[in-house]
Amino acid sequence: MTAILSAQNLHFAYPGEIPALRDLSLNITAGRKLAILGPNGAGKSTLLLHLNGSLRPHQGVVLLADQPGDYTRRGLSQWRSRVALVLQDADDQIFAATVAEDVSFGPLNQGLSEAETRERVQIALAALGISDLAGRPPHMLSGGQKKRVAIAGAVAMQPEILLLDEPTAGLDREGAEQLIAVLRELGQRGMTLVFSTHDIDLALALADDVTLFQGGTVLAQGGAEVLLCDADLLSRAGLRPPVLVELWLDAMARGLCPVGGDMPRDTTALLDRFVPAAPAARVAR
Repeated sequence: MTAILSAQNLHFAYPGEIPALRDLSLNITAGRKLAILGPNGAGKSTLLLHLNGSLRPHQGVVLLADQPGDYTRRGLSQWRSRVALVLQDADDQIFAATVAEDVSFGPLNQGLSEAETRERVQIALAALGISDLAGRPPHMLSGGQKKRVAIAGAVAMQPEILLLDEPTAGLDREGAEQLIAVLRELGQRGMTLVFSTHDIDLALALADDVTLFQGGTVLAQGGAEVLLCDADLLSRAGLRPPVLVELWLDAMARGLCPVGGDMPRDTTALLDRFVPAAPAARVAR
């Protein structure tokens, strides 16, 4: 499969020669959901800032549709229209007086008319399930609502690729589950999703592919079904398999469910694998 966005041999260090990326290479396939998985400080956020042109590598290249990134003002504008980024803290991106005004910022900067922008805003708000918040001031929103507004602002630009930095950070369980459902729906509509996280359960719930990060470089990249079951490889990234996967592997080893098959993504899928217990023998009287 051809990569729609890729990084080749990236090196980057922050002031003070603090290395953040070291000879980093990865590929992002169109229409897939990629989890960039690793502990805090592994370089995940720095990579996302490179993938939409916010940071420029000291060495290496970022390719968009096989073309090197263009860091001119016009080139960056076009790049970010195709590759949108949602930051970890929604407050860093939301600044307008109302939700609708905030979501309209990107389309207006793309040069769309007010009529086209209004249509884009309505579609984006509906996609995120927050149409009822259009006239509300952002400071009156919950953390989960702010996260959706930030994502709606990116979706309104109709990017090919949506980058999300720790999308469920700061959300409670219900808010995280709602957001995962929204992101899954965006993926089903054909949008390519790339999200950074240290939450392996989020990767299990959402990702088609996984890239394991450690110390500013890629340890491995492949299908979620393979990497999320590899305890040794995950351990090298400071992680362990999701509890659900560990239960599944143990159940297969004990003969409690059939060997093989697709990795279960939720509790219901896991329970469906278990072999029904044989009925207890009737005691003769």
